[in-house]
Amino acid sequence: MNNLWSVQLFVSGKFIALLFLVIGCSARLSAQEIQINEDPRISQLCRTWINDNRANPRIEGWRVQVMASTDRLQVEDARNKFRIAHPDVPAEWIHEKPYYKLRIGAFRNKLEAMAFIATLADYTGAYPAKDANIHPRDFLE
Repeated sequence: MNNLWSVQLFVSGKFIALLFLVIGCSARLSAQEIQINEDPRISQLCRTWINDNRANPRIEGWRVQVMASTDRLQVEDARNKFRIAHPDVPAEWIHEKPYYKLRIGAFRNKLEAMAFIATLADYTGAYPAKDANIHPRDFLE
């Protein structure tokens, strides 16, 4: 029996589509057991995909951008001050030419980021910024 399986997976915040062409996939069903014969290439593809995601787990989410400047030292100084005031909130700068941007926190959706902005009295110009490169440990709970 020939089967064409299309599996769409949403993992790490990225849309990953895998198209499996399983030729000769057979299943034998009895009262006590199910036996599935899988093509070894599919097993290897799944193992590779799992290992890649374990090695570099990144999720799409939101951060709060609190400042941008062409002066890297100014942004690093602001980051250090923020870390002293908020040691439990991740704060990192990124470089998008010509600006260095200070982004803080990690949120699953824009609403959570907006709620966090409301708690920041010292950063009146803060705004939510989408980020596709957030490590799962950075999310604030």
